[in-house]
Amino acid sequence: MPSKNKLQTQPIEDFIGRVRTAKARQDKQIILTLRDAERLSDSLSQTMTKLVGIQEEIIDALKTAQQAQTVSIEMDGGVFGGKK
Repeated sequence: MPSKNKLQTQPIEDFIGRVRTAKARQDKQIILTLRDAERLSDSLSQTMTKLVGIQEEIIDALKTAQQAQTVSIEMDGGVFGGKK
């Protein structure tokens, strides 16, 4: 049984191969069985979901990096010219 953490991209790769072959043969269409279409749909959904998760992680990491680079300076007015 496939691991839940590993993307199942084989159906996408199979589809790309079929498109490439059809193009080389100058076919006008590609016909997928319902099973192949479901596998492709599931693989695309998993991939898109994973990419959205990665995108959110990157955005969070960038926000954290920006916050870490922020420098706060406070000025109390102090004493000008060294005299009190």
